[in-house]
Amino acid sequence: MENETITADVAEAVAFFSPENLMHYGQMAMPYVIKAIFALLILWIGFKIARWLGNVAQRNIIKAPNVDETLGKFLGSLVRYAVMAMVVIAAVSQVGVQVAGLVAILGAAGLAIGLALQGTLSNIAAGAMLMLFRPFNVGDFVRVAGEEGVVSEISIFTTEMTTVDNIQVIIGNGEVWGSTIQNLTSKGTRRVDNDFGIDYEDDINKAMKIITKTAAAHPKVHSEPAPWAKVVGLGDSSVNIQSRVWTDSADYWDVMFDLNKSVKEAFDKGGITIPYPISVELDSK
Repeated sequence: MENETITADVAEAVAFFSPENLMHYGQMAMPYVIKAIFALLILWIGFKIARWLGNVAQRNIIKAPNVDETLGKFLGSLVRYAVMAMVVIAAVSQVGVQVAGLVAILGAAGLAIGLALQGTLSNIAAGAMLMLFRPFNVGDFVRVAGEEGVVSEISIFTTEMTTVDNIQVIIGNGEVWGSTIQNLTSKGTRRVDNDFGIDYEDDINKAMKIITKTAAAHPKVHSEPAPWAKVVGLGDSSVNIQSRVWTDSADYWDVMFDLNKSVKEAFDKGGITIPYPISVELDSK
């Protein structure tokens, strides 16, 4: 009896995979396969068009009067995502889904989607706030959310920066807007502070004069406000003098590094010593 059951099952399977049945099922599935292929083509071509239109919109928006690169990139990304949304709807309708019904379903599920994607929606809202209040623009050097670098792009969802050592940093707009933003280039100039330690036996006034004279000779240091040097502390082994000079924001690091080197060389020529900690080992015997 068991053998007869197995034989019947095998015969049914063979009949199911007969050429006639396979051709029949293939003919039934062919319209759906064609629709799926067309839907994929719509997505592939549509996403390329969306990217192209976004770039075209960005270039043309930037050319408009009173529109900067930051706003151009942001509006360009809006165009790209809007076209992508229309492409997805067109692809879905291609496979037979009623667009009106789809919109109704999405509307009914809007609250659930909003709760699930509240982080993403907050990024969009924060992106709009960044565009409205403009705490920084593309090209500014900023410190935000524990990172610092040059802003390269502000999109709907994220802000991209490039650090001084050429690392790309991407931060959600919600985190950017919710944190303290320090724009280090918006004022055009910055103060450079350098600390120097001299020996207690050295002439303090002479050291301060060397510092201010060396700083004033630097081509990128501003004459107004004039370079400044004062004693800011008395350390364990040194008198600590701080130099303060002003320079263009773009020259901040060059001035800082140059003054460290040039002041040390000037100290050597002027007989000013920079002490270092000395440890003394005592023998208890």
